[in-house]
Amino acid sequence: MRRRQSKKGMTLIELLIAVTLFGAISASMGIVLNIAFTSMNKIDSKVDFNRRILASQRMIDQILQGIIPLNVPCAGQPVGLVASSTFVKFLSSYSVSEGSRGRPRIVELFGAPSPNGGMRLLVNEWPYLGRQSLMSACMAPVQVLPSSFILADRLSQVQFLYRRREIGQPSEVWVSGWAFPEWPSGIRLNLAPIRPIPNQIQPTTIYAPLLIMNYNIDEPTQY
Repeated sequence: MRRRQSKKGMTLIELLIAVTLFGAISASMGIVLNIAFTSMNKIDSKVDFNRRILASQRMIDQILQGIIPLNVPCAGQPVGLVASSTFVKFLSSYSVSEGSRGRPRIVELFGAPSPNGGMRLLVNEWPYLGRQSLMSACMAPVQVLPSSFILADRLSQVQFLYRRREIGQPSEVWVSGWAFPEWPSGIRLNLAPIRPIPNQIQPTTIYAPLLIMNYNIDEPTQY
């Protein structure tokens, strides 16, 4: 008596079902991976944006805190710094390119129209080569240069204010320009984005108190 030989294998229908399931699982994994990579790129972009905003604000604060009190004749009168509501010039111990190392720098912070819309906050700096270089920078016009460093972009507002104690006033007031031999007790920089982005750090007001003694010194310290 012959034994029946058992035949084991997959039918064509089973093979089609297996291929279909494998394709569906692969497509689902592809969609999940695509969503994961897209979310990761968005998170990286937000983190990078926030990091750049914080770095710019920290740099502005360090530049302002590094002000060196040196009065020079400008427009016929001695001034500590040349300033208006749109720009400010002074001597600082902090440099964009060298940080707090190296020689003092003549710094120029100012707002200018941005090609991306709105305003930009820019900084120019030059090496300090003596009082004559500071006098020359005092009278030079504020302008965008190829070397200008962009601190913030796409802003709706760039405004400088300076805190001063008025004679006869019990408290200090904020003024939009500075042409006095003494130094302000603080500088406020009002920044505002054109379109605030939700869940992200935005350029905002920066306040830097200046701890400078206002002495009338005919011959300031040479650097």
